[in-house]
Amino acid sequence: MSSVVQCIHYSGQKSQQLRNVPFIYSSIVWVQTGVKKLQWQNDWINIDPQHWLLTTGHSQHTFINQPSQSVFSSLQLCFFIKPTTELINRSRQQARSNNIAPDYQFDHAGEYLFMNIINMPKSLPRNVQECMVNALFEYLANVGRLHQLFNSQDLSWRDKLVALFKQHPGEQHSIESACQHFGLSKSTLIRRLREESTQFREVLAELRMGYALTLLQKQHYTQLDLAQLCGYQSETRFAQRFKKQFGLSLKEYQQTILN
Repeated sequence: MSSVVQCIHYSGQKSQQLRNVPFIYSSIVWVQTGVKKLQWQNDWINIDPQHWLLTTGHSQHTFINQPSQSVFSSLQLCFFIKPTTELINRSRQQARSNNIAPDYQFDHAGEYLFMNIINMPKSLPRNVQECMVNALFEYLANVGRLHQLFNSQDLSWRDKLVALFKQHPGEQHSIESACQHFGLSKSTLIRRLREESTQFREVLAELRMGYALTLLQKQHYTQLDLAQLCGYQSETRFAQRFKKQFGLSLKEYQQTILN
């Protein structure tokens, strides 16, 4: 049964300085141990275990994961469904400012809802999962924070491409096959993505780079194996993209991760 959320655990035993990390899905990041120093506008924000990082999908962030007592650990809760327009508008009305920093000091109610979602059995019917997630959406709307996760209820073309790619990121996806899937001409899909200030290759590359980080958290891979799992036929091209995306090489990143 398909899940409406995904929880990803990230850890490190050394400081991780990462730039342009793609957040493909609207997400809440909860630091468990250590501190995430997030670059925000012209300043840095400390995301500690008492705060959540709230971020929209298709965004990128630069941050430093700093261990505490030799370990950094965080949970990223990714949402595959969206709240209603009514909830998003209510959140905007409840917000105290139009320029709110992405950190939120949650309370016991927020913690309770978050933990119930990440611990819910995958065997739950989809409509039951949606009810549990919608309870968290209601909570965030009441405190004026939901719109920091979702700008709109509508699916963008980037959303639609990600949904197409996410089941098999390593396949050789082409714009021609995507056009066939959506029943669009190539020029129409290119135009619609341009209207969203992106391109087909960028959406696919960001998804694959995020997938690479997820895989590296699970086990050690050689550069060649990781490149192939992420859909790159050229090991060198994959290594170049990884370094360009995150500002450090694959080997440098692997050295920061817990064994």
